[in-house]
Amino acid sequence: MDNECKNNLESLLQEVAKKFNLQIHSLNLLTNQNPVIIKIIICKTDDDDITLDDCSRFNNPAAIVIENSNLLKCSYVLEISS
Repeated sequence: MDNECKNNLESLLQEVAKKFNLQIHSLNLLTNQNPVIIKIIICKTDDDDITLDDCSRFNNPAAIVIENSNLLKCSYVLEISS
């Protein structure tokens, strides 16, 4: 995956994160793994602590955005953490 594709994916995920008062702290794609691992680290916009529920609530919308973007043409594992 090239840098432009990663940046596009991160922009899409930032839009989703805003709806949950979150932001993407970092997005890492481990393309040397099979399947590819997408590691997203989130934080709250108000600097409160992230809970497991926050990660869980963000997981499905993030997965939907990734699937609908058609930016990844391979299988992947999505990891959301803080």
